[in-house]
Amino acid sequence: MSWTPPPTGELSTPDGRVLRYCLYGPDGGTPVVSHAGTPGTRFWRPEMVDIAQRCGLRVLAYDRPGYGGSTRQPGRTVADAADDVALLVDAQGWDRFATVGGSGGGPHALACGVRLAGRVTRCAAVVCPAPYAPDGPDGPSGLGQKSWFAGMSPGNIAEFNAALRGEADYRPLVEQLGREAMANIEKKEPEILSGYDLPEADIEEMRRRLEAPPAGWLERAQAMWLDGFDGWIDDAIALVRPWGVDMADLRVPVALWYGPDDVLVPRGHTEWLLAHLPGVERRELPGGHMLSDESAAEMFGWVGGQGS
Repeated sequence: MSWTPPPTGELSTPDGRVLRYCLYGPDGGTPVVSHAGTPGTRFWRPEMVDIAQRCGLRVLAYDRPGYGGSTRQPGRTVADAADDVALLVDAQGWDRFATVGGSGGGPHALACGVRLAGRVTRCAAVVCPAPYAPDGPDGPSGLGQKSWFAGMSPGNIAEFNAALRGEADYRPLVEQLGREAMANIEKKEPEILSGYDLPEADIEEMRRRLEAPPAGWLERAQAMWLDGFDGWIDDAIALVRPWGVDMADLRVPVALWYGPDDVLVPRGHTEWLLAHLPGVERRELPGGHMLSDESAAEMFGWVGGQGS
């Protein structure tokens, strides 16, 4: 079955870059900005589009710089996402909006909650890493190196250590991982990479999504795993450098969704965020890192102000 991608919008930034995005959900719905994981894509699975529709959300899903045709921004910080989001929501005429980010997108959602506090209504961070503070013990600035890596799968440790060494070391690994994941997907197998030791709950969720893949699933996988190496690289490097924003300054309603069996963003990250995000709500997911459609519906309901 052929796939027609959803319409893509483009926005030119004052520094000459282009940002690409898609809009999902009903016109006039509650405005939400979505930050994809690492790696990620603006192209959503049909199930997620249906959930946004049912929850009455108008979601702007954009590709961070270096993904999917959004111009690369070398050296970007996590906090820089807030500047791009301000431009994107202004172009939509949105004065107020919620924001949500999963995995590597979680810190970017939190950064928007801090830097755009007067405009953000709610902020959901899902399976979100904590700031990395390599030069000291665990504290207000983040987790020290030992704690940040504690409980993390060997594959993820290898990735972030390569990111710490810089792009020259990290890029070959990213390209290899992308090819391996895409080869598995083309065989209708979960994109399980060697050394990541995912819990059974995550593997089962991957298998469920491959049982009856809808039109466009290969194209979306291509956009996620192969078409955004620059964005993937810059994301990981940004996560292990200063974020450029202080989490103690967060003043918007925020909920943290986490999986107790997560080995990509292990429990220590969750506990640091729960201890340092002012007023944060704890929301435990079943399983590990992968968000089921049922959990996504619950989370989107909260984002839209429909749940406590």
